[in-house]
Amino acid sequence: MTFQEQVVATLIGTSGGFIGSLLLFWIKQYAEKRSKEKTLVRNLRYEIEYNIHLLKGYETQLTECIEAVGADGKQAYLSIDYSFIARHFSLQFYREGLISKFLHPEDMKRWNGFLSTLGEGTQAHVQDILEKWRKSEVEKEDVFIALKHERDQVKYAREMSEYLKQKIKP
Repeated sequence: MTFQEQVVATLIGTSGGFIGSLLLFWIKQYAEKRSKEKTLVRNLRYEIEYNIHLLKGYETQLTECIEAVGADGKQAYLSIDYSFIARHFSLQFYREGLISKFLHPEDMKRWNGFLSTLGEGTQAHVQDILEKWRKSEVEKEDVFIALKHERDQVKYAREMSEYLKQKIKP
């Protein structure tokens, strides 16, 4: 074998090894990315299911509170706490850029809307107006308006969560 043949053989062997290594690297990266994506989607669906369960409970509490106020039950209380609504995997889903893969921009807008609507401020407002009604500082109609609005917001969030869960599938 001549020197040139050795150089060509070495070059072909080295190039083949390099290309093979790159191919293995890309395959490994793709497999890891796909696995991470599947795990994130699974975790997000679990988070959404948790939120649906929580929102159903809040919706029930608000309905019971509306009924108690309607019956002039001054012992009506609410124990809703929106800080329990899980957002960790939702935020990670956004950061990873997966949202556009599963949702239409209008769905994203509605998702952001209800996540930002259910906050400590709205929860505090409803609990405050209920407390003022118990102290006879506001009219019953004002309490009804606040409670029904809050129940509608929670119901919308639950329905939207159920819709999103159907759209986001592994």
